[in-house]
Amino acid sequence: MATKTTLEHDSLTTAVERKDNSYKGPTVEVFLPELEDPGDAGLAVDQYEHVTLSNEKGDNIYYIKRGEKVDVPVPVFMALKARYPKL
Repeated sequence: MATKTTLEHDSLTTAVERKDNSYKGPTVEVFLPELEDPGDAGLAVDQYEHVTLSNEKGDNIYYIKRGEKVDVPVPVFMALKARYPKL
């Protein structure tokens, strides 16, 4: 939520409320299993699934942590369902 504050400014400065672009629709709980370690290679495995949704209004990037139940917006769930049919 944007809060209004009193600002001291001159006649050339204006204050604009920040828009809240967060998702306000329904969410779905998903669980993605953790990826296995590569062994002795010494590499760290990224335990996040990255989902990017783009449209004419802009890009939204979501990071879903593997190994935990996470609530995601419905459009993100649909993108994950296309990639993981048994989700």
